Amino acid sequence: MFYYLRQWLHCLKIYALICAFISGPDRLPHGLHCVFLSVFSYFLLGFALVDSERGYATVAVQIIIELSLLALVALAGLKWKGVLSRFNQTYSALVGINLVISAVTLPVFHLIVDDSNIETAVPSTLIYVTMAMVFWNLAVLSQIFKRSFNVNTIMSAMIAFNYFVVYQFVVIWF
Repeated sequence: MFYYLRQWLHCLKIYALICAFISGPDRLPHGLHCVFLSVFSYFLLGFALVDSERGYATVAVQIIIELSLLALVALAGLKWKGVLSRFNQTYSALVGINLVISAVTLPVFHLIVDDSNIETAVPSTLIYVTMAMVFWNLAVLSQIFKRSFNVNTIMSAMIAFNYFVVYQFVVIWF
């Protein structure tokens, strides 16, 4: 058990390096234990979003939708390029970067929202931070798609943007 935990902590370091555009999914282990621990941690982190408007079930369904769409995009892209053997690493990277970006985003949003009265108006700082986080997430997703699918930057950016649009439509529809 400690071996898997230590390896997952190493994966967390690689996820952070991927988010900083220093590393890629090829440095992650092929095993599924890092994926499972990252998904579990992502659910725990997601439950920090539970409030009077969103219950546990709503947050869990949104996370399941997000992780399912990421798996479908990864599976489709890797099958298209004929490199399905990279699925565990790619999916681990996709889940891991969402975990890291969410772990950075949540405290920042709580700082901004606590400092202002969100009931009256949305502060412009919140809009700017949200846009920065969305662009950062899309850029990191694009980098993972580029390295995993062996495509150019424009194609990987289009894949990441289309994933984001589909995810937003599905969540709004839900």
